[in-house]
Amino acid sequence: MLLCGAAVAASAGPAPGQGWWNLEWPYRRQVTVGDFKPTKLPGEDIAVVTMPTGGLVRPGGASVRVVTARGIERPCRVLMTGPGDVVRIAFALRGDARDYFVYFGHPKPPARTKDLDIRRGVLLETWAYPGGGVADLKQVRTVLFGKAKQFIGATFLSRVFLGHNPFGPQDRVASIFTGALVCPAAGEYTFSCSSRNASFLLVDDQVVVDNSGWHSPQRDIRKRGKIRLDAGLHRLTVYHVSGKGHPIVVAAWQPPGESRVRVIPSSAFARVATAEPGPMRKVNTAGGADFLYDHAGETWVPDRYYQRYAFRGLSVGNLGRNVEWRWDFGDGQTASGPQVEHVFLLDGPHQVTLTARSGLGEFTRTNSVWVTRPWDQATQRRLDRVRDYARIVAKYDFDTLSADALREAGALTQRVGRDETVIDIGRAFVARTEVTDRSAGELMPIFAEALVRADKAGEAVAALESTAGKVQAPETAAELLLRAGRIALDDAGEADRAARLFQAVTTDYGHKVVGGAIRQARIGLGDVHRARGDYTGAEEAYATAGVGKSVRNQRAPVARGDFARRAEDFTRRKELDAAAEALAEWAEAFPADKLDGYWSLLAVRLALARQDSAAAVREAEMLVRVHPASNYAAELLQLAWRAYGRLRRKDKAEETLRRIVSEYPESPLAEWASGELKKER
Repeated sequence: MLLCGAAVAASAGPAPGQGWWNLEWPYRRQVTVGDFKPTKLPGEDIAVVTMPTGGLVRPGGASVRVVTARGIERPCRVLMTGPGDVVRIAFALRGDARDYFVYFGHPKPPARTKDLDIRRGVLLETWAYPGGGVADLKQVRTVLFGKAKQFIGATFLSRVFLGHNPFGPQDRVASIFTGALVCPAAGEYTFSCSSRNASFLLVDDQVVVDNSGWHSPQRDIRKRGKIRLDAGLHRLTVYHVSGKGHPIVVAAWQPPGESRVRVIPSSAFARVATAEPGPMRKVNTAGGADFLYDHAGETWVPDRYYQRYAFRGLSVGNLGRNVEWRWDFGDGQTASGPQVEHVFLLDGPHQVTLTARSGLGEFTRTNSVWVTRPWDQATQRRLDRVRDYARIVAKYDFDTLSADALREAGALTQRVGRDETVIDIGRAFVARTEVTDRSAGELMPIFAEALVRADKAGEAVAALESTAGKVQAPETAAELLLRAGRIALDDAGEADRAARLFQAVTTDYGHKVVGGAIRQARIGLGDVHRARGDYTGAEEAYATAGVGKSVRNQRAPVARGDFARRAEDFTRRKELDAAAEALAEWAEAFPADKLDGYWSLLAVRLALARQDSAAAVREAEMLVRVHPASNYAAELLQLAWRAYGRLRRKDKAEETLRRIVSEYPESPLAEWASGELKKER
């Protein structure tokens, strides 16, 4: 949604007209109508302006008045106030006059004497659908004029053509389109109204198309009606109720002499002018500062959008020379300069303050800026590059961001692989005394992963354990401790620390957590015993964990065979991520199989295929240590020998060959190992 029109000058001279229209209205903003020619149609030509108000217009906009530059009040209608400090106003034009003033801020305004009868454009008004029938026009009118109370928004569209809610993500809405239709000639007109769910099309309050009831989106013109109309201006009304899915509605027509039904074009509706706002002034004040802003772009990462806004400082009157412009965006971030841009990490209200300092003093203006997607353009806008936003956010002061904003900063910068920035964000988060469960649950995993990649596994474990003590939800705390235990065991090599963390999950949260966390902690304890070479302890822990839910209703040999075949096949075809997924699913379903040897054999082959020789050595040595009698022990040592060779560890490779010969003389690989040792000599 365009919040305040096109760019304006950074300073503004004296306003047109002399004096103040009415001193009981302490604030005004000059607005200028763009290129517009009077239509000479019945009723008054109108313009619409959307402008920030500094929080000085109350909901409903009762204090708003529109006056010409010569002080003549014009009929107006406040279409919507908010969200944030924004008001949208339609007002009647006076001939070809271009300059007007919007007055506001009266604490107890009298009733407006000149309300606007809108007979131009296509006005859309939308409410939240409150429930109710849509089987006929009477029921739909009851929904719209009787039950609907939660107003969502109003704006002018170019035509009756809608594929989503332009005011927000709500799908369950009830809407009225009121169009000023200019018929080119007298004759019989065919109208069609296609929609998802109920819609009705009326011309001059006469029902032409009945498209009632709940139904899926229509992609044809099956719902049609005919009416004879004179040339000139007519009121077209469309009622639409959407109970599920994106609200979809299209109005089409076939004027006399045309051969087909087509969407009613924007040129068929009487034009509405657009007015652009200028600086806001206060009565009896010579100077001041003000600003306008626009939504400038957005970017996307999975499940998230981030918004970019452009801000323009305005001097009201003469602020003197060498003006310093300072911005506070309400999220802990600041900027300087008369024109700036800012990427917001969270949707919702932000108190944005501009401070202008000069030799004449200090002047401020604050607006509550409601950050959100431009829903009226959601299907049209091009997305900005994620890396550009990540580069901007990397320069933020993370110590001043909220916990939730840090979560979003982490998700954004992690998307483009900025591990150093993710680590800085995570450290700022961990330093907080209070955090939210969602932020901890989403940010800490990516922070920990970045630390592990930076060879800081110990810091990752400490950070996860510390944050687990700050969250409220037992499920979140248990998940953080589980992750800390896994990193302690798999990356830091601290089996005792891992055991303590896994044990804490089972003892501290065993009676609080519903789900798989306790089972995962028991598996973790089994893995600790496995890493220590304690076969009995591992076997008992895995038995306590039991078989995974995903395979409880299957025959175990069949399920195991499926996992093994997938891992082998994907590794052979170099689909290594898929092979890793199959092995992980196998280990989750049958954790005790990690003691047998075959799972380890496939895991080592995968590690070698990934050129991760260190991981291959670790897994092979671990299995042979915990289960030296495994049927796969000799083959695992052979793979370890290959990995040591890649690591240029000749001593370890030779030692591994000797182990095969001495510890597994009955294996066919013993003769092979002897041959390799002779080659070494």
